[in-house]
Amino acid sequence: MRNSTNIFLVNLSVADLCVLVICTPTVLIEVNSGPQVWPLGEHMCKAVPFVELTVAHASVLTILAISFERYYAICEPLRAGYVCTKARATFLCFLAWVAAALCTSPILLMVTYEVEENVDGTYIPTCTTPASTTWMTGFIVTTILVFFVIPLVILIVLYTIIARHLMANPAISRGPANNLLKYRKQVVMMLATVVLCFFLCLLPFKALTLWIIIVPPKMVVSLGIEGYYSLLYFCRVMLYLNSAINPILYNLMSTKFREGFLKLCGLGPAKRKKKKTSERTGTTGSTNCSSSHSDFWRRHSSNRSCNVKGSEIRYFADGIGDKIRRQKQDIVKNRHKSENEIADFVHK
Repeated sequence: MRNSTNIFLVNLSVADLCVLVICTPTVLIEVNSGPQVWPLGEHMCKAVPFVELTVAHASVLTILAISFERYYAICEPLRAGYVCTKARATFLCFLAWVAAALCTSPILLMVTYEVEENVDGTYIPTCTTPASTTWMTGFIVTTILVFFVIPLVILIVLYTIIARHLMANPAISRGPANNLLKYRKQVVMMLATVVLCFFLCLLPFKALTLWIIIVPPKMVVSLGIEGYYSLLYFCRVMLYLNSAINPILYNLMSTKFREGFLKLCGLGPAKRKKKKTSERTGTTGSTNCSSSHSDFWRRHSSNRSCNVKGSEIRYFADGIGDKIRRQKQDIVKNRHKSENEIADFVHK
């Protein structure tokens, strides 16, 4: 389990878990509090957007790292041995979090917490992220380019190369020859699903952000408070949905990670094998006679000394059944016959 792939998967799981645990409850609180109302205070007003964007950016960087590792493993396997190491994977995970936090830190200066007068004369706390200056607008646009557009292009290019490499090299496929085409289609579909989910889940939030910056304020106001916040909450839920889908796409599609998870839950291969063995033991009375005959000679002809157990073994082979039965006692008395002698005996 302690390899570079699973280190990336664990890091991705931690980032996605932070999104679901920290960010999702705040959305539920906002929805129940009504539009524009921020009931969590000034400190949470700054902390939630920072954490939300940091873990989202760390998740994107981790997805890129996984994609590059898959590229090396499939397209350049000779380099993968020294490029995809555990130490390098751990360092890249640490670097992803540091880079994500540093690139997101300007949001702390942009977020404003104010108590504003409502239309009915009451005062409500609000938390907004305005793009009122040039550097704020530049920061938002740069963030979208660095953590959405560029990663999306890289993912499309990498998975296109991987898919073409799989289709052009039959040696990579481990399935039977008649299932080769089916196997290739499954791999290509899985890779396409990764890019598609990444694009669809992050696109609404990024597109809404750019739309608010580009269009005149009158167009945003024309949506109305209810319409604007409904659209905003939908885009944020789609952003969080990406974090919910990632564990399915990466962890469940990784055989080793899945086996390790089952082992951690006490459902590892050893336990399942033991269970199947006990089930076979309980049904040996209905075992086919010819298979018992083959199993007996396969077990004893490969040993240097023949050790026949006390259980009764019946043989119904045509022509040689009686001969084997008559000479069975001779085999028991001569336990130390050599492998060649037993082989000669079988072929008499």
